[in-house]
Amino acid sequence: MYFTHEQVVELNRAHQEVHEKFAEIRERYRIRNYANVRAKEYATHGFGRRLGTLVRCIDRVFEILPPDQGAIPSRDEVVDATINIQAFVFNVFGSIDNLAWIWVQEKALRQENGSPVPQSWVGLGKNNKFVRRSFSIEFQGYFKQLKPWFEYLENFRHALAHRIPLYIPPYTLTHANLAAHQQLESCTTEAIKQRNFTEYDRLSAEQEELGSFSPFITHSLEEGAIPVFFHFQMLADFNTIEEIARKMLNELDA
Repeated sequence: MYFTHEQVVELNRAHQEVHEKFAEIRERYRIRNYANVRAKEYATHGFGRRLGTLVRCIDRVFEILPPDQGAIPSRDEVVDATINIQAFVFNVFGSIDNLAWIWVQEKALRQENGSPVPQSWVGLGKNNKFVRRSFSIEFQGYFKQLKPWFEYLENFRHALAHRIPLYIPPYTLTHANLAAHQQLESCTTEAIKQRNFTEYDRLSAEQEELGSFSPFITHSLEEGAIPVFFHFQMLADFNTIEEIARKMLNELDA
């Protein structure tokens, strides 16, 4: 098991809290009286649906690769968890955009010349200056504090969409086992050339025995991407979205 017992208990506790937070914030956005029908649509059919997707992705990852995972998971388990994490990242990004659209529509924001706000301007990231400037000074300051989180999110989302997709390594190696693993890798390559698939399977299993599972996800090794521990990160991302959403409601009703 990679995590300590205390960490597993904390992760499972935080996982359960996600469901409570989801139910509360979704209901608050659902029952709010909106002045603009498009804002209501973004709130209920956009943001609300995405929140549900985020929760389901977290649930599935915790089911497929629980925090107390000890053995090296199967390839199918790793792929299924990766699919859910990839969907999660896209919908975190989409949730942020939905919140921005709720604001733009509900506040009837327009450019100085009265024309509609271009779609490319709508968002809550650092480049969405027009939208951010429309917030209260306090809310603008809050988003400045979130700069590291937005940078992490944009890095992972852009890599996933345009460059190297996010992936979970099947297992990791210590420095002491690296040479033996590389030697076995040469043998597996030779077995493939000889079409000796029985020997290939045996050698691959021997390789796997040298490793251990580490629950992190990353993208490009060449880019020096920082790996993140996905159980913790998914919970942190959901909590950040929930916090932004609560503060956005206060801003809308101010």
